Amino acid sequence: MNDTGLGVYRPKICMVNDLYGYGDVALAKTDTKGDSRVRMAPAVRRDLILDAAQALFMERGWDAVTIADVQEGAGISRGGFYHHFAAKEDLLSGLIARMTEQAMQTTEAAMSQNNGDALVQLNGLLDGAAQWTADNVNELRGLVQIFSRPGNEIPYRRICDAEAAVVMPVLKAIIESGIAEGTFNPVDAGLTAELMLSLSQGRREVLIEVFDLASANDLDAAVDALDRRLRSEGEICDRLLGLPVGSVALSNRTEYRRMLAGLVQ
Repeated sequence: MNDTGLGVYRPKICMVNDLYGYGDVALAKTDTKGDSRVRMAPAVRRDLILDAAQALFMERGWDAVTIADVQEGAGISRGGFYHHFAAKEDLLSGLIARMTEQAMQTTEAAMSQNNGDALVQLNGLLDGAAQWTADNVNELRGLVQIFSRPGNEIPYRRICDAEAAVVMPVLKAIIESGIAEGTFNPVDAGLTAELMLSLSQGRREVLIEVFDLASANDLDAAVDALDRRLRSEGEICDRLLGLPVGSVALSNRTEYRRMLAGLVQ
């Protein structure tokens, strides 16, 4: 097993000459009479590329990694890479989408065991997301480096867009359920979901401040700053949903302290 130190397993692959147009085929010669070709399923090949990109971004930083580096790390030909990703920025979108899907799968599995109303489901979603973030801090460390660097507004926008594509349908469905059962009273379910998500995506400057405080070993101040922001967002969400103040439990000091402590280790 090839261990990158990031929990990413990359099998070794022998590349087929692009002359034959395989690109994504692993070739192992078993004897002189013939070749044994093992084709990778597209989803497997895509994950292999994302695994390599994630490991390299965390090891070297976003700016230092090239597409050629990712191809080499994944053992994928140029054609095999561009079959899935048109540009380096698309790798970032792919990584965020994959992480967000993993987080949502974990969170929704926990929510499915809860038979409460839409508010209970919403708070379960938020709590599950906070726990997943703290549990997977190693995978998130490289992303923090990307979006916190000055001038990286475009990659940060990519992160937000990829996250929204996964989260928006789930959030909207919870709000619609809350309207149907009489728990929520928003003006519009879709617009409310967009506004709630935009609050979280507008945290970039606050998060940079929080990570700076945590990096300076002032973890208490970092948690306080994040808590203030999230409590304010929670109150706004309450008003959007027509709920009493304090209903949406957006802040989770315990899990965010755990996340910040992990990021600065």
